[in-house]
Amino acid sequence: MQMTERPALSALFRMMEARLRLPAVGLYAWRSNACRWLAGRDAPIETAPGEWQPLPPGMARALALGKAFRFDPAEFGLAGAFAAAQPIEGGADAAHFLLVHGPAPRRLTPALIAGLADGATLARPLVGRRGWHSPRAAPAPTDGAAVRGAILPRIAAQRIVEAALRAQSENGDMAVFMIDLDRFRSVNEALGMAAGDALLAVTGARLERALDRGDRLVRLEGDRFVVLASHPPDDPEAFARRLLEVVAQPLVLAGHTVAMQASIGVVATTAGERNAAALLLRADSAMRRAKAEGRNRSALHEPRLDAANLEKSQLELDLSNAPHNGQMHLTYQPFVDLDLMRVTGVEALLRWRHPTRGEVQPKTFIPLAESTGLILPIGTWALRTACAEAARWPVRPLLAVNISALQFHQPGFTAQIDAVLAETGFPADCLELEITETVLMRDNPETIGQLEALIARGIRIALDDFGTGYSALAYLARLPHHRIKLDKSFVQDLTNPATAELIRAIIAQARANGVCVTAEGVEVPDQLAQVRAMGFTHAQGYATGAPTADPVALFSERLAAS
Repeated sequence: MQMTERPALSALFRMMEARLRLPAVGLYAWRSNACRWLAGRDAPIETAPGEWQPLPPGMARALALGKAFRFDPAEFGLAGAFAAAQPIEGGADAAHFLLVHGPAPRRLTPALIAGLADGATLARPLVGRRGWHSPRAAPAPTDGAAVRGAILPRIAAQRIVEAALRAQSENGDMAVFMIDLDRFRSVNEALGMAAGDALLAVTGARLERALDRGDRLVRLEGDRFVVLASHPPDDPEAFARRLLEVVAQPLVLAGHTVAMQASIGVVATTAGERNAAALLLRADSAMRRAKAEGRNRSALHEPRLDAANLEKSQLELDLSNAPHNGQMHLTYQPFVDLDLMRVTGVEALLRWRHPTRGEVQPKTFIPLAESTGLILPIGTWALRTACAEAARWPVRPLLAVNISALQFHQPGFTAQIDAVLAETGFPADCLELEITETVLMRDNPETIGQLEALIARGIRIALDDFGTGYSALAYLARLPHHRIKLDKSFVQDLTNPATAELIRAIIAQARANGVCVTAEGVEVPDQLAQVRAMGFTHAQGYATGAPTADPVALFSERLAAS
C-alpha cells in the first residue's frame, strides 16, 4: 500500500468507529477455515499481517453467506460482550471481512448492518490495492449450462411472443413473467464481468429446468428474462414465487457464495391477444412495480397503471425531440478559486423547458435519458453547444461539461471530442470533462488509456460527485485526473467530526498529488468560510453564484484588469 493511502485507511476505521459507536474495527483475511489480522486503526500499514489462525466453528460458513452477523467475541479471543463481522468481496484466492467489537451487549440493528455494509464497500478498493490477494478470472460454474440461444433484443423477443400468441388456440390463455435480477450490477463491479456472465448462464439454466412442458424462456438484454407460460398456472403468483426461489439458490463465483434475488412482473393474456409489444410493456410495468415495492417479489399487472406507462412513453418521445426543437438550453454556474476568491470557471448545466410541462427538473429527465440511451445525442448536443457558446465569450475561463457513462464508453468518444473542438474553435486546455465515479468503475486499461488520451490533448478531467459510491478513495492514486468535486452531502455534514476528518484526509491526499478539490453545494456564507478553512481549493454553489445563461459578467474583474 502506498503511503498516500494511509489517511484513507485510517479515516475509514475512525469513521466506522464514530458511526457505529464501537471502539475497535479490524480488517481480516480468511480462506477455508482460517483467518489472519491485516489492519486496524492503530496499525493500518506498517505492522505485518498476523499469522493464520483457525476460525471459530461455523464462522466460515457465516462469512460465505456474504451478510453481517453477530458472534461470541470470546470464541475469537476478544474481550467484551459484542462482536460482529461483515464480509468484503475480495479476490479469487482469499476473501476479507471487517470485524467490530465492543464492551457492551448490542443487537445487530438495521442501522448497524447498514454501517457495516458501507464500511465494507469503502474498504473493498483499498483491499485490492494492498495486494493481499491476486484476483483471477471467475471459474466456470458447474451446475448448469448456458441459456439456449443468443441474447435477444426487444424487437426479436416481441416476434417470439407474437408467434406464441398465434400458436394459442382461440380459447387459450398465456401468462408472461418478466424477470429482472436485483442489483446484478454489483456482481459485475465486485467480481468482474466473467463472474456476471457465469451467473446469468446458471440462472438461465435453472429457470429453464423449472418450466413446465410447452413453456419457453427468452433472455433479453442484460440481466432480464421472460418466461412464456403456454399453460398458465392456476396461481400465477405462486409460480412467480417458485421462480424467485430458483433464482435465489446460492452458487459460488470467484471464490464467493452469491445468492441473487429478482423482481418479477406477471401479466395474463386472454384469447384474441395479439399485441406482443403491449404485452411486454405491461409485464415490464408490473416488474418495475415489484422493484419499487421492495424487490425480491412479484407483482401482477394492473390496468390502472397503463396510463402511467403511456405518460412515461410520451415524456420519452418529447425528450428525444427536445434538442432539435429549441427546448433544451444551458445555464452556467460559476466556481470560485478560494485562494484568489475569484470566479475562474463555470459548469454547463443542462435544462429542459417543455412547451406544456414547463421546466422539467434534471432529476426527472436525466435518469430517463440515461436509461433509454437518449443521453448520447443529448450529451453530444450539450458538449457542442457549450463549446460553441464559450468560444464567443471575450475571456477564456475553464469550461466544465458533464459526460455520462454511456458517452465516455461509446466507441469513438475521443474522436468526437476532437471534432467538437475543431468545429467550435474552443481550446482544449480550457475544457474540463466532469465524469462521475460510476463511469470510472471500469478500472481497466481501456478506461485509463482513454483518460490519458484526453489529457494528452490538454483536456482536464474532474471526478464529479466524488465519494457518493463509497469506493472513490482508491481512485485518487489509480486514475489520471486534475480535480475532484466532493459531493454536496459532505458539505452538508461538515459539523460531523467523522465526516470532517474524512474530508481532511481526502484533501490532504489530493493536494499531495497536485489535484484540485472543489466543494459542491456551498449554499451559504458560513459554509464558504468553512470549506476555505478546511483546505478546499475551489467552491461551487449559490454562495459563489447562481446559474446564469450569460456568465460573462462574472468575469468583469478579469476583463477590467486585462
